[in-house]
Amino acid sequence: MSPNLMSTSLFAGAAVALTLVMSPAASATQPDADRQQAAPIVVAQASAPATSARSTALPADGGAVHLRGVRAAALQGPDALRRYAFRTRMIYNYDYEDWAPKP
Repeated sequence: MSPNLMSTSLFAGAAVALTLVMSPAASATQPDADRQQAAPIVVAQASAPATSARSTALPADGGAVHLRGVRAAALQGPDALRRYAFRTRMIYNYDYEDWAPKP
């Protein structure tokens, strides 16, 4: 074993780090013959289609399973929604204001 194991590993690590640092710089300085002869890239941009369709709400029995109960309660009215939110507050942590119809 070499008595200078630490300095040898530091030298090897420095050499690897220097190689990694220099490799992108060396490849960037070399001209690429294919790049000079290639045609320019043209990007076509299309606008989004104009639509007046509104997004439809999910039915109470559709969508994520854990949201079906709160949606069904919201369809029954504000009192049913308030009771459902209070009854399941420790399970789902729903808040009435999050699901109540906005004025």
